[in-house]
Parts: sequence; C-alpha cells; structure tokens
Amino acid sequence: MNTESESSAGVERSLSQRIKLLFYESRAVQIAAMMLADAFIIVVSFSLAYFARFEGALPDNFRPYVVPALLVALVVLILALWVAGLYRIVLRYVGVQVMGRLVAAVVCAMVVLFALDLVVEQSLDARPVPLGVIFISGAFAFVGLAALRSVGRLWVVMSGASHKGDHRVLIVGAGDAGSLLLRDIENQPQLGYNVVGLLDDRRAKVGMRIRGARVIGTLDELPQVVARERVDEILVAIPSMDSWRRREVLELCTEAGVPTRMISGIAADAVTAGVADLRPVKIEDLLGREPNDIDVGLISSTLTDKVVAVTGAAGSIGSELCRQIMHMRPSRLLLIEIDESRLYELYLEMEAMRPGVAVMRICDIRDRPKLDRVFAEERPQVVFHAAAYKHVPIMETEPDEAVRSNVGGTLNVVRASQAVGAERFVLISTDKAVEPRNIMGATKAVAELVMLSAARHGMGAVAVRFGNVLGSRGSVVPIFEEQLRRGGPLRVTHPEVTRYFMTIPEAARLVLQAQAMSHGGDIFVLDMGVPVRIVDLAQRMIVLSGVPTHVEFTGLRPGEKLHEVLVQQDGGLLPTECPAVMRLDSLPCLADRFSDSLQRLLQVAVTGDLAAVRRELCQLVPACFDGDLDGDAERTW
Repeated sequence: MNTESESSAGVERSLSQRIKLLFYESRAVQIAAMMLADAFIIVVSFSLAYFARFEGALPDNFRPYVVPALLVALVVLILALWVAGLYRIVLRYVGVQVMGRLVAAVVCAMVVLFALDLVVEQSLDARPVPLGVIFISGAFAFVGLAALRSVGRLWVVMSGASHKGDHRVLIVGAGDAGSLLLRDIENQPQLGYNVVGLLDDRRAKVGMRIRGARVIGTLDELPQVVARERVDEILVAIPSMDSWRRREVLELCTEAGVPTRMISGIAADAVTAGVADLRPVKIEDLLGREPNDIDVGLISSTLTDKVVAVTGAAGSIGSELCRQIMHMRPSRLLLIEIDESRLYELYLEMEAMRPGVAVMRICDIRDRPKLDRVFAEERPQVVFHAAAYKHVPIMETEPDEAVRSNVGGTLNVVRASQAVGAERFVLISTDKAVEPRNIMGATKAVAELVMLSAARHGMGAVAVRFGNVLGSRGSVVPIFEEQLRRGGPLRVTHPEVTRYFMTIPEAARLVLQAQAMSHGGDIFVLDMGVPVRIVDLAQRMIVLSGVPTHVEFTGLRPGEKLHEVLVQQDGGLLPTECPAVMRLDSLPCLADRFSDSLQRLLQVAVTGDLAAVRRELCQLVPACFDGDLDGDAERTW
C-alpha cells in the first residue's frame, strides 16, 4: 500500500515538474497565460464598471450591447498591450518604464473605444455603451493589469530569493551602488549568492531594508558581522570612498579573513553597476595614498613646447613618465628603448594621446655612437634617464653587465645630453644606492656620482631617488600575483624584510615635480611613507584573493638587505615647496681623480673580470658592501 501511494506521489511530482518546466521554458505558453490573465482582468473591469455606473441596476436599453462591447474591448485592449510590447517583457524587470507603456496602451485603447462608441451611436441612433462605463472600465483595467505585472514580478523575485545559494556574501555600502549591486544579484539567482545583509557608514541606516536585504551594521563592525553571519565573501560597493577610508575598510576585510571584491570608481556614476563591475582588490588599494598636490604650472614651464627624451621609455616608470609628459604638451617626445615590441606599443599609445608628437628610436644606451647620433638628430632639451638594470639577484651574478648599463649607459646619456646642450638631465635613482649592499645598488650609486660630476661642469643635472613601485614588471606584487594564480605558496625571503612602496603614477608625477624645482646638482628623495613588511603584504594578498595557500620563507638572497634606507646614516633631508619631495642635505663626495676611477671601472667591466669590477666599485663607493671586497659567510659572490 505504501509503495502504491509513494508511486502515485512520484507521478504527481513528475507531472508537476513537467508543467513547471514547460511554463518556464516555453515563451508561447507564458504569453498565452499572460493573455488569459489579462482577459480575465478586462472582463472583471468592465463588469465592475457597469455595476459602479448603474449601482447594480443595468437599464434594459444597454443589455443587448454588453457582450458585444465586452468582446470589442477585449480585442482592442489585448491588441494595444501587444503593440506596446507588454507581452515581450520579463516579469523580473518590470519597473517604471513598463508601467509607462501600460498607461499608454490603456489610454490608446480607451480612445479607440470612445471613437467606436460614437461611430456606432451615429448608425444606431442610440449609444451602445455609456461613456462613463468606458472611462471607469479603463481605470479598473489599468489597476488590475498593473497589479498583475507587479505581483508577477514580486513572485518571480521572491521565488528566486527563496532559492538562495550557499555562497554567503556581505555588501559593504548601502548607497546607490550597493542597491544596484543587490538588485543585480537578485536578478541572477544562478550565481548562487545569498546576501546576508549590508553595512554602511551611517548608523541611522542600521535596521533599514534595501530591497530584500537589511542593513545589519556599520563598517567598523565588519569583522564581527563576518564572523556572526558566516560570510564567504565581501563585496565593497562604495566607489566614491576616499583613499584613506578605502584602506581602512579593506584592512577590516583583511582582518575578517575572507575574500574581497570591490566596485571600482569608474562605476561610481553608472546606473547599471552590478556584479560585472566587481574587481579583485589590488594591493594598490591597500598601500596607495592620496595624490600629492604638484605645481602643474612649474612643471609645464620646463616641458611645454620642449623636445623631451625618455630613455627606457617602455619600462614601468619610463612609460608612465611618457604619459604624464605628454599631458604637458611637449613639442616632441623622443622614446628611446631597446625592446622593439614594447616600444611600438608605447608609441601607439602616445599617438592616440597626441598624434605626431612621439618619435620612437630603438637604441641601446651602451651604444655610444648610436646614442650620439640619435641625440644629434633629435636634439632633446630635457632628458629623463630611466633605462637601467634593476633586478638585484641577476646583477649579483652579472656585475659587468650592471656596470656597462647602469654606469656606462648613464655616462653615455650624460655626454650625449651635454653635446646637444640639453637644459636638464634627470636620473631615476633608487633607495638601493644608499649604503649599497649589492651590485645593482652600487652601480646606481656610481650613476648618481656621474650625475653630480656633470652638474659641477654646469649641466642642469638632478637625481630622484625612491623605493619600490607597485606593479612594476618583476617587482614583488606581480610575482605574488603569479604565484597566487598557480595556487601558491607565496615565497618571501625573510619574515622581517621590509620595503618602501609607492604607485607608479605617483612616482612619475613626483619625478616631474622634482626636476622642475632644481637648476642642477641636487638629489631628491621622494616621501615613501612607512615601510611595509613583505610577509604582511603576502598575507593580505592571500586573504583578499581567497586562494587557500600559505607563505614560505626562502632566506635572504645574495646582496639583499633586510631594510632599505633613503639616506645614509650621516645624511638628512631638507623640505621643499612640495611636501612629498625632499632634498638631500649632504651630497655624496666625488673621489679624487673620479674620472680616472670611472674609466678603470668601465674598462674592467668590458674584460669580464668580475672580481676586478667589485674592487673598482668599492673604490668609487667606499660604503659599498661595508668595504668588504672578498665577501663573507652571509654573502654569495
């Protein structure tokens, strides 16, 4: 007996599922069902109109015309609804626009019915339908048709909400962007999201409902809410947040320990901001700072209508310098680069900004004849020297190449600039040049000496020194991102290692500011903020990405410092008119017969005698490697 009842129930469920599937997948069935529902509402509306008009006592002279009038009204109204496209809408998206179409359809239908009534009256000498009935039925029909579509939309949304997914998400931001994001999630049940609630900065909103979700706390309560509601992912929907507040919120997300995505500022004014606008949190969002004010007028006076050259133009810093220089409207921008593909990509970008201004030249800065020829042909007035080898581990094994490029290349660019009478020469330097413990840092320290020597001979030469830039090729953040894509682990050299960071656009902007403030002979140091522990950076990226992995320590690499410094121990910094740019108060001293020592260094680099290269570097930069020429147990030459 139980088996028979279970079988019968199974058949009923199967039949119910088939009917439901047919309704959901057949558009014709849906349209037919909607038309039948509309027809029922129209019939009821006309019946109620007659009742209201005659208070239930229909006069005999109108009785013969009731059914024909009702059939005509059905045809006219259904046709008006079809023409208005109201059978081609998706109930889930019924809104003000759909209601506007419904008003137009009903009004047009009533006008047609009024006209037909008057025409028939002329032929019969009697009015078949009172005008009041037509007007009242139109009002009742609109209310009923609108209610049907509104209830239909509510049913669809609620049926989707009743089948919430298992992925529990918390929306941070109960403003316009948060509301739009919530609507988009509700409209896409296939995503499997279950919005547990929203958070907002304003406590007055707590307890209020936005669409189907409730504001359950303030932003400062984020870690507690995440733990209480068992949140799987945080969606930050406050695109207009200031940088400092965004960092605070993202720090709270990191503290909560769940993956986080955010709506970017580009979507701040979008009326369709939703799931598609969410992006992973970038480390720049956590470490980036508010843009520093710069003197655009002063910078423009040094670059506008000038021929400007950038070496290493397609590199991370070089390309951003080119973008910002182009905004200053130079007469010509000379792109000097050895990488053909990246050079051409940059050229196309510059052409899109200002056609006919950029000039691309493939040139190795170590090739002095070619470099001299390029400068003689283009005659740059301002030169930004960003070309250099920068990766510490590689340069430790190839010190001769580091010297030929970072020292010899710098000397070649300086001489070429002097030969054409360039007004300014700007060396892009690094914090690794301060008390260097590696080959790369030592060669950049010598490059600074080359710049100072040129300045003492009357050239407007300056150096700008800063630390790591976020997102540059081969830097720690892209390396961590690639390791995360492979599933980890994230490899960090030492638990205590720290580095300074700034964004590429900020670094380029401040380089332009620094060069404009000096007539030569200065070394500027950019304000890098506070140093960041690399292990903390790695752990943040793991949490925000949601990749289940860990940090693995590999040990310090040859020549690597635990902590970088921006000035030597006996040095200091002087403020300038730009708070984010400081001037070194005591410049490195040029050794006696500096030119002779420099030539010996370049000569031994050509021979490939690596031990001699290191000895000559130590002669030029006495603080280099603590004066250790032969290495010790902690160094691997």
